[in-house]
Parts: sequence; C-alpha cells; structure tokens
Amino acid sequence: MIDRGPSNFFSSLMAGVFSVQLDADRLSALGVYFDRQVEEGRLPGWTCVVAQRGEVKYAASGGMADIAKGSPMKTDSVFRAWSLSKAMTSVAFMTLVEKGLVALNDPVADYLPGFDRMRVYRTGLAEAPITEGLVEPMRIWHLLTHTSGLGYGSHQSHAVDSLYSGAGYALGVPPETDLKAATEAWGSFPLRFQPGTAWNYGVSTDVLGRVIEVVSGRSLDAYLAEALFEPLGLRDTGFHVAESEAHRYAEIYTPGPEGGLAPLGLPVDTKAPLFLSGGGGIYTTAEDYTAFLGMLAADGRIAGTDDHLLSPMTVASMRSNHLPGDTVLGSGYGYWPVPAINELMTSVGFGLGFMTVKTPHQSHWLTREGEYGWLSASSTNFFVDPSTGVTAVIVPQLFPSRTLPIANRLRQFVYQSYR
Repeated sequence: MIDRGPSNFFSSLMAGVFSVQLDADRLSALGVYFDRQVEEGRLPGWTCVVAQRGEVKYAASGGMADIAKGSPMKTDSVFRAWSLSKAMTSVAFMTLVEKGLVALNDPVADYLPGFDRMRVYRTGLAEAPITEGLVEPMRIWHLLTHTSGLGYGSHQSHAVDSLYSGAGYALGVPPETDLKAATEAWGSFPLRFQPGTAWNYGVSTDVLGRVIEVVSGRSLDAYLAEALFEPLGLRDTGFHVAESEAHRYAEIYTPGPEGGLAPLGLPVDTKAPLFLSGGGGIYTTAEDYTAFLGMLAADGRIAGTDDHLLSPMTVASMRSNHLPGDTVLGSGYGYWPVPAINELMTSVGFGLGFMTVKTPHQSHWLTREGEYGWLSASSTNFFVDPSTGVTAVIVPQLFPSRTLPIANRLRQFVYQSYR
C-alpha cells in the first residue's frame, strides 16, 4: 500500500524561493526503488519526506508498518528514532548554552561529580585493565562530538566495551536503572582514550542528557518537551507513545535466519520509561522529524513565526567540523562499526551532534560539502543541505543498518532531482 503526497500537517509549514528546485518526477524514482525492495522482501515498509526549508516537496510511503497486523506505513507512523534522538538532544542542549547556563569548554565534572576522577585504559584484559589518569578534563564539547572516550557495550571492539556489557550496559541498561544511575556507572568505567584524542560512538549523548537534567533542574523528557517538541509543534514526539496511539507504531524488522524478515518485537513504551535515553530513546514520525529538520534548515527559525529556537550562529557552529585539526573520521581518528557507510566516513568530520561532509569526492557518494546529518541502527537516516535548505529523512525500519545501502540511495535520489 502506497501513500503519496504531503498530509495536511505540512500545509502550515514555511515556503521559500531558492535557486535550486527539486524535480518531483525525478524524486519519484526514490519510491520506485524502495517499493521494489519491499516487493523483493528486503524491506518491510518505508516512508520518506523531502522538504526545502520546511516546504514538503515529496512525501511517500510503501509497504507495511506492521506486517502481522496489516498496518500500512505512513508519513505519520510512529517509529523509534534510536540514534536520530542524538540530534534532538544536542539541539535541546544548545538552548542551555544560548542561555549562558553552560559552556562548551566547561569540564563535565562541573556538573557530574566523579567525572574528574575517571581513568583511561592503556592495556590489559577487561578483568584487570592497566589505566592512567586524565591528562585534560573531559569537556562538554567532547560529549557533543563523541570524542569523550566513552564507549558502547554493544560494539565489543575494545576491552572497555566488555566492562560496559559485563555490567549490563550492552543493548540498554540494567533493570530499575535511571539516567542518573547509568551515568554514574559509566563514569566508573575507564575511558577508551584521553578525551579529545580520538572519536568513538558511545553513550556520550546519554551523558549529555544527564547534564541537561542537572543544568535545567528538569527531567530530560520535561526539558525536551518544553525547549524543543512544543515550540516546534511536534505532536507525536517524546519518550513514550500514548496508549491510544500505539496502533500507529512501526515495527522494526531484521533478516530472518531462513530468509524473509522477522520482527524484533521490542515492547513499545506507553508510559515514560525510567531510563530516559537522549542518545536513543525518542519516538517520533517522519512528519515531526521533518519539522525539526526544517528549523535547522531555516537557521534555527521556527516555521510560521519570526522566532528562533536557536540563533543562526549556533546552528552554523553545530554543523561545522569540531574535530581537532579539522580532521575527518576516515583518517584513522575514529572507530565506526557500520560497514555500509564506512566509505562516507572517509569524507566527514563531526560537529555538535551531527556528522558533516568535508570532502565529498573522497566518499564517492552523491553528496555535497557542508551537508550534515546522522543515522540509526534501524536504517533510518536524515541529512540537511544548508546551501539549498533541502532536508530528507527516510524510515525503513530495518535492523541492522548495514543490511541495505539506504543512506547512500537516499542521497542519490534527492541530489539527482536538483535542477
């Protein structure tokens, strides 16, 4: 089942006049390609929205949100943002920076006691690691750029990862653990490296979420609702799905052991969870996420108003490369566990919550210098082209993200439609 055309939700979003136009006929090739993936059993369903500074140019869906229930995928299907949560949490954090309540160079330990006593792994087994003290403190910008040295237990690429998973921090947190307790536990593990000396994808944004709580005096879900979701009119975005709306949830699927697709079967949060994950705990829709991206593409301005959620200067800084020496991840500076986009990593740096394209020709992807975005483990990904105001988000609900080259194809179809 296919749903074409933007919903009434988008009618109030801001339109603009730009030198680059998007060819709707050429964009339709995107739907043809992803529908074929559904027909061939490679995808359960998908939805995609392409916009230009908030004005929707293409909105389409295909396949199923829930195969067993026969629920079609739609642009307002609710999905787990997973790592797309990181961009939202980073933006919300920057509102605190703009208020002067925190600064990017502040030591994390100023807000989280104990982070000044962290140790750094040097060698040895996870059971008896040899460590050293911090040369420089872990700072706020290290959390935003994933240069903090914090890890992810699920990666299992380093002895430190084994410490995370051994303590119950592999694909989540132990039962009855809230964000405060999880952050204290992460602060007790050695870092993979001295802060600022390398890049590693880990729990940095979750720790940032805890800093938000400390600085704002609010729970993470309350602050994000107040500072981000409500001002942008994101009606279906939050850390849980209302029970009355749970039927709109899009299941995540994975290739089955004997072919076909099998549901992951993760329970849907219909009440606020105890552990509020700024790094992966938000639910949203393609429509809501497009409104969020439209704000970024409009340099922080809220659609339909003269108000700014963030200043243009802040947005410009967030999408700039903050890695030391203006390096790119593919230079050996960082570790990334997803083979499907390793070629893109040869050309991107990292800003305050986003990867940002530095040398597009080195990736051999159809992309542009200055493009920024991110992706999640369920293949959902987005990008913003600040030179044209074009944004795109695609929701395939396929785990793991290396299964199909979805991030690559999204860019191919959107960029080839420029005229």
